[in-house]
Amino acid sequence: MAEDRNDALLPDGPETVMVYINPEVIQSLADVSAKKERDFRELLDAAEEGDLDAQYRAAMNYCNGTGGAQRDEKLAFYWFQKSAEGDYIAAQYGLGLCYLRAIGTEKDPERGTRLLSQAAEQGYPPAQCELGLCYELGTGVKMDKERAAELYREAGEKEHAPAQCNLGFFYYRGIGVERDYQEAVNWFEKAAQQDYPRAQTLLGECYEHGLGVEKDVDRALELYRTAHEQDYDAATCALGVCYDQGIGVEKDPNQAAELYRQCAGQGYAKGQFLLAQCYELGQGVEQDLEKSAQLYRQAHEDEYPPATCALGLCYELGQGVERDLPKAVELYRKSADMGYVPAQCNLGFCYYRGIGVDIDDKEAVHWFELAAEEGYPRALGLLGDCYDFGYGVEVDHLKAAHLYRAASDGGYPPGTCSLGLCYELGQGVEQDLDRALELYQQAADAGDARAQCNLGYCYYRGIGVEENNDLAAAWFEKSAQQGHSRALFLLGQCCEGGYGVETDLERAAQLYAQADEKGHPAGSCALGLCYELGRGVEMDRARAAELYRKAAQGGEARGMCNLGFCYYQGIGVERDEAEAARWFQQAADEGSARAQQLLGECYDGGFGVEKDENKAFQLYLQSHEGGYPAGTCSLGLCYELGQGVEQDLAKAVELYRQAADQGSVQAQCNLGYCYYRGIGVEEDNDQAFQWFSKAAQAGQPRARQLLGECYENGYGVERDMDKAVELYRLAHEQHFAAATCSLGT
Repeated sequence: MAEDRNDALLPDGPETVMVYINPEVIQSLADVSAKKERDFRELLDAAEEGDLDAQYRAAMNYCNGTGGAQRDEKLAFYWFQKSAEGDYIAAQYGLGLCYLRAIGTEKDPERGTRLLSQAAEQGYPPAQCELGLCYELGTGVKMDKERAAELYREAGEKEHAPAQCNLGFFYYRGIGVERDYQEAVNWFEKAAQQDYPRAQTLLGECYEHGLGVEKDVDRALELYRTAHEQDYDAATCALGVCYDQGIGVEKDPNQAAELYRQCAGQGYAKGQFLLAQCYELGQGVEQDLEKSAQLYRQAHEDEYPPATCALGLCYELGQGVERDLPKAVELYRKSADMGYVPAQCNLGFCYYRGIGVDIDDKEAVHWFELAAEEGYPRALGLLGDCYDFGYGVEVDHLKAAHLYRAASDGGYPPGTCSLGLCYELGQGVEQDLDRALELYQQAADAGDARAQCNLGYCYYRGIGVEENNDLAAAWFEKSAQQGHSRALFLLGQCCEGGYGVETDLERAAQLYAQADEKGHPAGSCALGLCYELGRGVEMDRARAAELYRKAAQGGEARGMCNLGFCYYQGIGVERDEAEAARWFQQAADEGSARAQQLLGECYDGGFGVEKDENKAFQLYLQSHEGGYPAGTCSLGLCYELGQGVEQDLAKAVELYRQAADQGSVQAQCNLGYCYYRGIGVEEDNDQAFQWFSKAAQAGQPRARQLLGECYENGYGVERDMDKAVELYRLAHEQHFAAATCSLGT
């Protein structure tokens, strides 16, 4: 079996390749190895005899496993120590590194820095640079960034490339010195000229972004490539980003992924992170969410904060791993504690929405503030929301608008949309509808679904722009395609009413259903009306009541009112006037003019509440002031009858006329009756006939009966008994008693 397996590893037929190795090459390699061993034995002999340089070189050979020596950290430490005892500067430096990095001995940072200091005081550049790093990080000494900069400068002025690069980095980031990109470039150039790959990479960044030098992506690419050829992982990664984004080269996702793979294979965390993104998005590789999560985990284990945050998102969304919200929060927190700004924002959002933790607005604000202080646009926008609505802080519209503007300036489309809303409503800024529209357009063009919906609504209602249903529907459609719940509802209204699209009741109901599934209360209410009336769906009044209840519980005033009306009339539920009044009251408290009118009826007639004409009058007045024609009509009746207010017939007529002009059928009939009987106006049969006709055409039974009287008696129209009978019959079929009586007579 073993022979079969071995045979199977060989290629078949003509593909078999015979490899010939020259015996002279083998002998040459053996000679070189033997010479190295002889040379190393001679080196050890010299070291044993006290030659400090030989001791140092022996230590280096043992440390690196070179020059004929097997790698042995303990022997490396031994020879460094021997050489250092003779005040050999390079050995003092090497021994200091042994104590700093636990090479052949226990870690002892304080002793390590003392040895580095001895070598640095003698002007040894590598020791000055390494000691600078100790002061930068606080290793073995108290952290002192300014002292670190001094040491880097001392070594850098002696042409030590790592120190030049480190000093350049201090100027690049403003560490221990004032930030100065030109000075950073100066030091990076010095180190790069010595082929120091880190400096080449950082200098490439400067040329790529135009920091301290004129922007030159070709030069940046050249520097990245040069450092990459030295197997410097950060440069390989940066070169991958160039191919990923088409910086100085033609965009090539496959090449980008390959470069990320190279540095990821060397354990470079950023490369692992970027390769994970490729697998997550299917860019340059076939999409593989599990592989993506694995790579994020590898980079996370190397404590790379962006990967820790990304792995948290995997757990939040259940992407490549089983969904685990507490685990997501744990990872966001770890990344946030390392100062990674997006993780701070994500952690804040978890507290904001109760994702994996209990809702805690104050904690959300804390994390948003940390990220906002670093100028993170999403955090600025979310912190703006907190100030706008008083989540975890006191309401401050000025502060909210300021934060939204900062988020917008940072290129965050939701922040631009929120700023647009400030200008639309005049909150925190002076109202400016043109500016609102401009901001909505900007965010909508950037793909923000809420802005697309808001822009559509401006066209729908003529806010800051001429009303245009075609454009409204088009923007609602774009937003709805992204699943925006309000846009789904509004597009449903367009389909139901034929605004900017052809009337399509079935599609309207489907859109309302999608909005309902996303928890949009207005969508639930609209879908309920579809089921109540059988519009676009099969009539199901019990389902309608259920949806109205869902909308009502979601705070939708129209849903509260409609549910109350179901109880008022026994639609889909058992009739219950007390329950009707309860829901009307809730809706009325939310400012629903229709609910105020219906609740007024309840108090007027004692339906579900104790009869109270004064209360009824006040509710009708509120409804009228809210622009609800039925409320205006009911208020007119109060003035006509003197119920809850002193009788005023002229005022009654005025209110009836106002409501009638707004299309209230009841008011049209009442106004006609005023002319018919001379109530608050001079009797005028012609006017009576006209108003009765309008109301009768809309199917109002009392108007039909009264119009029948006009035809029967020739009031305002030529006498026509056939027409009168027809009208009486129609009103009778609507169970209007007076018409039944007239028909019987």
